[in-house]
Amino acid sequence: MITTQEHLNNLVVAAFHREMEVYQYQINIDNYGVMLAALPQDGWPSDLLTYKNTPSEALPESLDDVAIGLVADYQYRDKIRNLLRSEKVEQSKARRVRDALKSQIGADYDALVAAYKTSQSG
Repeated sequence: MITTQEHLNNLVVAAFHREMEVYQYQINIDNYGVMLAALPQDGWPSDLLTYKNTPSEALPESLDDVAIGLVADYQYRDKIRNLLRSEKVEQSKARRVRDALKSQIGADYDALVAAYKTSQSG
């Protein structure tokens, strides 16, 4: 049988890992934001829109290196935007689970999670 203290300890461990999960999502969100700042901000140029979903190896030979680079940048930007959206959604889910754990742990949440973190770093 699991004691009340063991149950609390398990909740604290789970909460710590959710805190780390939220943090990892935030790292990705921040990185994607920095990456997006270095990519085109405007809409696809009309002359390249045809190639929006074309793999680089399937781009026509008639495109010069500049056009190929632009297609790659816009495709990568679109991919990063989708990844950013996904990271935000998943972070939101992780926060909900963390908050549910927090409500079960109660007022000592911060102290208990900090103590667990300290116990893991040694």
